[in-house]
Amino acid sequence: MNDKRTEAWTPRIPMRPLVSPDGVSGLLDRMRHSAFQGRKLGEAFEVWQRMIDGDGLICLGVAGSLASAGLGPLVVWLVERGYVDLIASTSANVTEDLLELRGARFFQVDPEHVDDAELWRRGFYRFYDHVVGASDYDAMEDFTRGFFETLAKRWPAPAISGARFMHEFGGWLDAQGLGGSVAATCFRHRTPLFVPAAPDGPLAEGYRAAGAKGPVVDFFADYEIALRIMGRYMPPGPGTSAIFLGGGVPKDFIQITATSVKTIRGDTGPSPHLAAIQITTDNTVFGGLGGASVASECISWGKEAVDGLNVMLFADVTIALPILCQGLLERYGPMHQRRARTAIRSDLAALLGD
Repeated sequence: MNDKRTEAWTPRIPMRPLVSPDGVSGLLDRMRHSAFQGRKLGEAFEVWQRMIDGDGLICLGVAGSLASAGLGPLVVWLVERGYVDLIASTSANVTEDLLELRGARFFQVDPEHVDDAELWRRGFYRFYDHVVGASDYDAMEDFTRGFFETLAKRWPAPAISGARFMHEFGGWLDAQGLGGSVAATCFRHRTPLFVPAAPDGPLAEGYRAAGAKGPVVDFFADYEIALRIMGRYMPPGPGTSAIFLGGGVPKDFIQITATSVKTIRGDTGPSPHLAAIQITTDNTVFGGLGGASVASECISWGKEAVDGLNVMLFADVTIALPILCQGLLERYGPMHQRRARTAIRSDLAALLGD
């Protein structure tokens, strides 16, 4: 059908195997013109490149059990190349990546036939289709008490912001030879790491076991820091964008800054993120934030732009993220670092008061 009714439409192309020097990146380009979630994966690849090529702030929200699934090194890789500038994460995803770095091993099991009572008797904790030794996990939790005891000696003030708390945690891990962790990588690259629900994970046990407990963590101070950063970058600044791996608290923490910045500015237009990618398996119809589309529902709150580059990808993060990262590696090359990275890092250091 070639008439004026179709002139503005992008043709759907059939998928077929193709020998291409572009590998995965070329495949993602072709998938952009396919259908369903394959099309959305291609769109996410296209939008992420636009984020990288621009001057705006790229935020990353990390939820779900991604560290135990082995995706921590991909988050580290994104930070190192400047493909994300700010992270909001669950507690588990910035502590459970310590397990393998400390020598623990994960083992695959058949989730449909595994005997959980037997796992308990044998001393294993299960994450759906993989397990880790309970003694290794408990030792990792106990290991973090050393951080709290060190912080109690080094930090004389009665309170500390959550962002500074995680910065100190990353520095402590780096000094312990665990520089491959997400927190330590954020420390070295001066990437703000927000963990709004830090006690919801191994750090809670480390705190409980610590012989000396230091400053109170002021998580409301984190929000003030986040608003300072977002207020600098949201229009008329160079803009902000977001990538959400799952939903949960990290997604909300990043998104609600848009509504607060608008309120602070007074009677002005909205201050939404100009682009957003969410990778989730949450269903929209149950009303949860994880399924609230960045391309529709979130626009009603002023969190995402009406005309923004917003991609809602319904897929397992363990499938989509490795493919997207491989595509970015092929597209930009192994030594690439984002052009805007140096300026953004300098900006953030000033905003954080470093």
